[in-house]
Amino acid sequence: MSHQTSTPPPEEKPSKTALKFGAIFLVSLLFGFFVVAYVIPIMNRPKPDITLLDGSDGFQGFNYVVYVDVGVKNHGGEGWVRVYAELRGGGRYEEKSSRIYMASGQTKQMRFAFDVDWWDTLFSSMSYRAWAVAD
Repeated sequence: MSHQTSTPPPEEKPSKTALKFGAIFLVSLLFGFFVVAYVIPIMNRPKPDITLLDGSDGFQGFNYVVYVDVGVKNHGGEGWVRVYAELRGGGRYEEKSSRIYMASGQTKQMRFAFDVDWWDTLFSSMSYRAWAVAD
């Protein structure tokens, strides 16, 4: 009686090719999500530019007011823009802002009013500036 030993069949290992393709697919999917969620909205954000900056002063009722007129043009995609105006002088600093929605290519004008003491404007110079950023 002869005794034969049989060797078990070799174990099948999972294919490394399928694992590689799965990893590449997952990385590609994550990269695509990143591009869609972060890069495209940043590229298509509003790009506001100040096109008008003018100041004037006068009485508004019994208050003396400095007006800062600001024009903003959007050279980018549509979205929210925050426009700032600043007034300095007479020992004071004041900043105001306004949030507006702008379409691509749109221009808007706005007016900021700053209450000041008439006496301060008589003996000191006032300066103003404005800027806008995508919000």
